[in-house]
Amino acid sequence: MKRNPAKGMMKRMNASTETYFVYEGLPLQATFYPAATELPKPLTILYLHGGGLVFGDRNDLPDMYKKMLSDAGYALLAIDYPLAPEAQLPEMMLCLQQALVWFREEGKKLFNLGSADYVLFGRSAGAYLAFQLAARSNESHLKGLASFYGYYSLDDPSFHQPSTYYNTFPKVPTGYLKQLIQKQPLAVGAVTERFPLYLHARQTGKWVPQFLEDKSKIAAFSLTAAELQSLPPVFLTASTADQDVPYQLTQQAAQLIPRNVLHPVLGMPHDFDADLKKSAGRRTYEQFIHWLDGLIKKSS
Repeated sequence: MKRNPAKGMMKRMNASTETYFVYEGLPLQATFYPAATELPKPLTILYLHGGGLVFGDRNDLPDMYKKMLSDAGYALLAIDYPLAPEAQLPEMMLCLQQALVWFREEGKKLFNLGSADYVLFGRSAGAYLAFQLAARSNESHLKGLASFYGYYSLDDPSFHQPSTYYNTFPKVPTGYLKQLIQKQPLAVGAVTERFPLYLHARQTGKWVPQFLEDKSKIAAFSLTAAELQSLPPVFLTASTADQDVPYQLTQQAAQLIPRNVLHPVLGMPHDFDADLKKSAGRRTYEQFIHWLDGLIKKSS
C-alpha cells in the first residue's frame, strides 16, 4: 500500500475546523492551519478560494503552498462562503463580513494567536471578494491584501460578453444546468459537477447575473479609483496570458494602488499556480512570503 505524503503532511499541520456562521441552515466553516515554527509570525492569512463564485471549496489551496506558508511562520485560515446561483453576491459579502468579526472576536483566543492582525488572500474570484472586503473595512487589524489572478471590478466588458476562449469548449445544454442548481445554499461545489454552470455563463456572456441579478448593483460591487487608492498594501500577481481574467485588470490595479508589489507571470494559464510541476507557482509564493515578511517589518 502506497503512503500518501500529502495526507501525512496535513496531519502533521494539525488543521482544525470551526463553524463561524450559519446561513439559511448552512454551517459556514473555516479551517485553521497553524504555523510550523516555534515563534509564529504575528499575522494570519485569511484565504478565500476561487471558482467564479459558483464552484470550489475552502481547502483547494495545494498542500505544497500551505506548507511553504506554514514553514515560513504563517498561520492560514481558509474560509467558506455560500456559492452562486443559490446565493447572491450581497449575501456572500454579509457572510464573509461575519467571518471577519468572528475571527477578530474569537479567533485570537480560539487558535491561540499572538495577534488578531491579518492579511486577506484570494485566488481569482476569492481575490475579488478580498478586494470587496478590504474596501469596506476600516479596522486596524487588516494589514494587507494578496490578489492571485483576481479582479476588483465587475465592469470589465469581457465579463459581459461571450468569451472567445470558453466558446472553444463544447456547448453546455441549457436543460442540463437546471439539474446542477440546488434548492438549498451550499459552500462546497466540486469543479467536476459545478464547472458547467460557469462555462455556460461565460459562453453566453451571462456570468455576472448568476450572482448579481440586479444590474443596478454592479457599480456598488466594483471598486472605484478612489477606493483602490485607499487600500492597505497589496500583493498582485497574474499571468500575462490569462485567458479568463484580463491581465489588464491587474496592471490597472498596480497603477492605482499606491502601496503595491506586482509579480507578473509570463505566458501561463489563468490559475498558473495549479501546475505544481512548473516553477512559476513556487517562485510566486516565495515572493508572497517575502512581501508578508516586509509587512511585519514595517509594522514593528
